[in-house]
Amino acid sequence: MDHEEATAPRMDEASPLRGTKLSRRRLLVVPAVIAVAALGVVTQKTTTRLYGQATAAPCTDVEKLEISKYTITSSSPPADAAFAQRVFGSVDQAYGGSGVDDPARYEDCQDENGVYKMRIRKQTIGGGGNTMDLHFPYSQVTPHGPLTVQYWDDYQKSLNDASFASNTFNPFMHYSLVMYTPDLSYIAKKLVSEAEPFLARSGIASDGQTYYTLVVGSPTGKVYEITSPRLDDGIVETTPWSADECVECHLPRTYHADQLDAWWAENFWDPTGDAYIDDQVNGVTPRRREETVPVRVSIAVSSVDKVQQYFARHFPNLDMEVWESGSSRIASANLHLAAHDKWMIELEWVENNADFGEMQHTVSDFVSYIDSVKQEYAGPNVGWSAWYDRHLGIALTACPLDEYMAAWDTAGVAFHAHATGDLGDHAWTEGVEGYGFEFQGWFDYTYQSDYSGFDFCTWNTDPHDFYWLLGQDPPAKPNPAAEVSA
Repeated sequence: MDHEEATAPRMDEASPLRGTKLSRRRLLVVPAVIAVAALGVVTQKTTTRLYGQATAAPCTDVEKLEISKYTITSSSPPADAAFAQRVFGSVDQAYGGSGVDDPARYEDCQDENGVYKMRIRKQTIGGGGNTMDLHFPYSQVTPHGPLTVQYWDDYQKSLNDASFASNTFNPFMHYSLVMYTPDLSYIAKKLVSEAEPFLARSGIASDGQTYYTLVVGSPTGKVYEITSPRLDDGIVETTPWSADECVECHLPRTYHADQLDAWWAENFWDPTGDAYIDDQVNGVTPRRREETVPVRVSIAVSSVDKVQQYFARHFPNLDMEVWESGSSRIASANLHLAAHDKWMIELEWVENNADFGEMQHTVSDFVSYIDSVKQEYAGPNVGWSAWYDRHLGIALTACPLDEYMAAWDTAGVAFHAHATGDLGDHAWTEGVEGYGFEFQGWFDYTYQSDYSGFDFCTWNTDPHDFYWLLGQDPPAKPNPAAEVSA
């Protein structure tokens, strides 16, 4: 749930729903064919393809995936946004919203005590119009299961605290967003002066270039890596990445240092000239600042094979490689950055099989838990999970969303689609291995005749008005306790 949803109307026309409901649940099924004309509802809208391109080939054969955002649910969105700003130079999102409200801040769904049950803080990373969004949503309305977002945040923060204290890497740290800066010295000095804990690592890329990396953790356990080929002596002592930490997972695969420097410069170019390299502007060396650019997304998984199978089935045109580093297996691919389609963001799904000792919960446990919540509350074109708020925003460029939704329905993939007004059409999905995708594109209405808007304040994100217009009651949220006792 992000800025697209936050600016969407609560309802966008009543729509017949389609999709497979789990038989044990008493969820409302609206027939795929229904006489909504009597309600004054248009069953199909004229749509402009926001990302479409004409092609004679099957669209899945030419599909180009573009990444626009990194969304990760947070039990304290303000704390995570403040951390991102302070540590690696994110800024408040300056676009979206209604033109009246703050596009970087969204709050909704007040309870009887005036407490907001839905909050989002929206950041952007990068600059010069080449940004990627970084969103921190927290919903206490949608189902997250018996172990809450707060519980898992606290658990992962406890792991990170132990890692920083012992200078050891933990497997949950593979859930990370990796940022690049031409010179790490400024950020390293800043973090040392602020007593911010971190791991300091180094590694040699395939081209012989050494990269220095600081691994940091937010107040809610979110992990970021800040990497650079430059770090002045005497600030921090780095340790080489070990085989159990997956050496190659933390090094650039696609670009050399000079290309990454040029990318940073394109984002933060100083109009006075080449000041970002050596000179000073107003007494500050621009490259020695906290501004960073995103270069990689890393996702911890329990099975790389499942990741490979998912993309081979649903996105066969994506060039994915599976490889090994130390004790890890990795599935990797590059996605175009939506704001700059000549630049690629590296994606890595990491199955780390090293022995990290006894853990209360492993990555496999976490992935299985997220899947169990999905099994209970969601399915193809039905329901929702709070864990959908861990997702990558992906723009589709060739196929309509309906084509994918039909395939997901057949494959039993959980998803829920919404029409979000002028901001286009979206389908939130379970993704793979517990990390979801929000696909952005357009409907051609071949899967379903219409789609509802988005409502933050219902358990399944469907507006109640949608059902009332159809003369139905909104579906009740499943009650796992009642099922156990039955």
